[in-house]
Amino acid sequence: MNATISPSILNCDIGDLRGELKKISGADVAHVDVMDNHFVPNLSWGLPVVESVVASGILPVDAHLMIEDPDRWAPLYAEVGCASVTFHAEAAHAPLRLARELHRLGSRVGLALKPATDIAPFVDILSEFDMILVMTVEPGFGGQSFIESMLPKVRRTPPAPRAARF
Repeated sequence: MNATISPSILNCDIGDLRGELKKISGADVAHVDVMDNHFVPNLSWGLPVVESVVASGILPVDAHLMIEDPDRWAPLYAEVGCASVTFHAEAAHAPLRLARELHRLGSRVGLALKPATDIAPFVDILSEFDMILVMTVEPGFGGQSFIESMLPKVRRTPPAPRAARF
């Protein structure tokens, strides 16, 4: 198994975004947490900042959408050039349709699950995803303690059949 290095820029100095991205330029991809203060109780940045990160050309971008209505918003992240778009199963109305739309737009697709969300209802559609993100903290804030009880869930989660390195 090959590892993918994907540092989050959640706590970066947004005033020096280009400089912060250059600091992690040896990574495989920049992980950008998008929070809307609705799906999660925190607000980060949205599409314009993500578009700037993509336009910098320093790293491919994985947009982790912790937002309401990803069915509406996720395609816009693919359209601005995100290498991958990860959305939460709990927020999507039609995860299979959304995954196919994101692939059609040229993006890899990730499915994220909150700690309390069971993987079982999604096993039959995992072949539509490039990545499964089993959250080991409650989404919405950086710096939380790892929820060790999520390890059995990680072990129960089959690998995404479409998985490949960036």
